[in-house]
Amino acid sequence: MRPDYSPARALARAARRGPGRLSLVDAATGERWTVSQSFDAVARLAGAFRRRGLGAGTRIALIGANSAWHFLCHAAASWLHAVTVPLSPRLPSSALASMCVRVGVTWAFVDESASLHARALADAGIRTFPWDDLRSWTRHDDPIAGEPARCGAELAAILFTSGSTGMPRPVELTHEVMWWGSANFREGFDYAPASSVVGVCAPVSHIGGFNGTSLDVWTHGGTLVTLGFPGSFDARGVLDAIERYRISMMFAVPAIVRALVEEFDRGGGDLSSWTRPLIGGDALTGDVADMMRRVGVSPIHVWGMTETSGAGTVATPDCGAPTGSLGAPFPYVDLRVMANDEREADAGEIGEIWVRGPGVVSSEEWLHTGDLATRDDDGWLHLVGRAHRMINTAGELVAPPSVERALRTLEAVSDALVVGLPDERWGQVVAALIVASPAGRDEASSLTVERLSEALDGVLAPWEKVRRVMMVEQLPTTTTGKPDPVEATRLFAISEQRM
Repeated sequence: MRPDYSPARALARAARRGPGRLSLVDAATGERWTVSQSFDAVARLAGAFRRRGLGAGTRIALIGANSAWHFLCHAAASWLHAVTVPLSPRLPSSALASMCVRVGVTWAFVDESASLHARALADAGIRTFPWDDLRSWTRHDDPIAGEPARCGAELAAILFTSGSTGMPRPVELTHEVMWWGSANFREGFDYAPASSVVGVCAPVSHIGGFNGTSLDVWTHGGTLVTLGFPGSFDARGVLDAIERYRISMMFAVPAIVRALVEEFDRGGGDLSSWTRPLIGGDALTGDVADMMRRVGVSPIHVWGMTETSGAGTVATPDCGAPTGSLGAPFPYVDLRVMANDEREADAGEIGEIWVRGPGVVSSEEWLHTGDLATRDDDGWLHLVGRAHRMINTAGELVAPPSVERALRTLEAVSDALVVGLPDERWGQVVAALIVASPAGRDEASSLTVERLSEALDGVLAPWEKVRRVMMVEQLPTTTTGKPDPVEATRLFAISEQRM
């Protein structure tokens, strides 16, 4: 018999075991579904998809703030062996359309926050529908006949991750790979899906929000609470949801943790149910860990990538790993730290993390992650940085070349060099050395952060925008004549010291 990693079939079994359990909560709208109602909605969506011509291999983009519809659509798509492509509504319209075309998306669903992208998607030949159509189909369309299709090596989802060239890179995840990612989380975090309540505040366009514990808990009879509030991140809304729904497990990047603790200090709250706070996407520094412990929350540090379904390493509070350590590999992950000469690095020696396993897209082949780490004398892993120039700001990855290209389109800018600078709140912020063009020299003093943000609105995503700027006569270069990001970082540091 074929292996079965189908989310729809898992949800069907959960509906038979506990039909009346609370299954889905959309915190932004207040909508709720029991397990049986979730499965009925999935069956009706699958029927609506099939009657409208969707089938095996159809790529469906889901563009909106975190919502129940991301998960209902994914399970419905799996019934037909269709493929979901969750995308951030905060990206520029042109970027979204290009990404959709690149991976063959033919259908897209958008919420109100993403409705401004509809024209660009339509111009790209993509059939675009509002979230409200999904609601209507789950109420008025007939359920699909028969049992959900078994799922194994079929493509399940495509998630984009930032590439070092500045072009978002699609990562194809099969149902099998995603299932093994969840299996790693079950053992690594020691949770029972049917009795867990998971909150999703990380964007579902990222692996930390989309797969991980989210799909596992929901499809196996637990409760999933989506936290997709309109506009900017709502720390008070997340704290209230943790208390109201007794959220027991939730993934967050350190910048989100800071915002939650600061809001907790202002207005209080009850975090006692949040027994599995999964922190990743950036280094867990000692001050962030201390902040969490001060409010009664013990962090679980997670390192992973889209290519590993989010599961790479874990450091639980009681494992003995020092604060900030990546901990040890998940149960079904093989990991090496490899020196430049492709031997395993000695203790204290920097090397690149290589991983393999059933939850890794490369499976039995070693995946070269591009992340640099060391092992201490006790064997614990410590992240050093990225092998490339990627900037990690609040868990969002920014490729400097893409920001540099955008800056060079401005008439007043001749050249630019972008680097990431350390920042207590965001981990890193985007900073730019700028050389003014001859025509723009008179305007050089007006090239402030605010003016750049205004000029590039709609071109750069919010997390890509320049937060610090310095005007220079020429860019620093290496001995080979290439722009020197190390020297650029040093110039910013000198400037900070003089202020």
